[in-house]
Amino acid sequence: MPQLTAPLPKDTDFLTSWLSGRRTASAKMLTPEEVEGFRRAQRLSFDCARAVAAEMRPGWTEAQTGQWMIGWLYDRGVKTMLHKPIAVFHERSIAPDGQWGPVTKGAGAILQDTDVVILDCAPVVEGYTGDVAYTVTVGHNPEVDKALDFLAQLRAEIPACFADPQRVRNVFEWVDDEIRAAGYGNAAAGYPENVLGHRVYHHGRLNDRLPWFLPERLVGYVLSWHSLGFLGTQIRRMIFPEVLGPKHRAPKTGIWAIEPHIRADGFGAKFEELLVVEQGKAYWLDDISQQRITIRP
Repeated sequence: MPQLTAPLPKDTDFLTSWLSGRRTASAKMLTPEEVEGFRRAQRLSFDCARAVAAEMRPGWTEAQTGQWMIGWLYDRGVKTMLHKPIAVFHERSIAPDGQWGPVTKGAGAILQDTDVVILDCAPVVEGYTGDVAYTVTVGHNPEVDKALDFLAQLRAEIPACFADPQRVRNVFEWVDDEIRAAGYGNAAAGYPENVLGHRVYHHGRLNDRLPWFLPERLVGYVLSWHSLGFLGTQIRRMIFPEVLGPKHRAPKTGIWAIEPHIRADGFGAKFEELLVVEQGKAYWLDDISQQRITIRP
């Protein structure tokens, strides 16, 4: 049976509730030039995920895969990233991001003949952030295909929900209900603040070129694999308006990395890509994410 999660919290303390309703600079409308900049960054992200999937074979490690993606991005002129590239195999795909980020110690899991893999990369290209996640399999897996079919249906319905000023107020609860009705668990239950998505940013020249991350020993595991530009902007904008969870009450306009993550029986699956939200309108940047990938056994 799928691993189901307990009901997600809907109440909050006054301070968190107040902060989550604040309008920040992130809610501004994007210009056509900005939209195209984010589109270029996202396409490079998807190209990276597809390129590493074409190279991977059973026997690869999670650390090896992450390092391959870093090298591929650096070879194409990337200076920094929102976070270090992530690759998770088999059972680790069930866990939320805070438990399965990039391997910073050792080799991580070894790819097996029937594995499910989640690939996640987020390069910064000319200041624009692309943040995507792709779920792939070694060979054909009907159960994963079924999960990806559900995620594709959910993805098709999400823009209309964001475009409707009434429905978007409870978009997190709507996604959670859809996941549970399909028989899956919602892995957002394990994220800090039960995050379904987060803002992405167009960074200035300095943060576009900072190629290093804070040391894990100083700031802890999760913070150490996020860029200074991303962390700094989130903190300046009070964090809670920048993350999409059940408590979020701020305007949804702007650009979001949306990342539904489901738990099935023995594996997890997710997608992540950028959604532009305007007044009465929302749209994905393109449909590259719907091109299925398999790793040759």
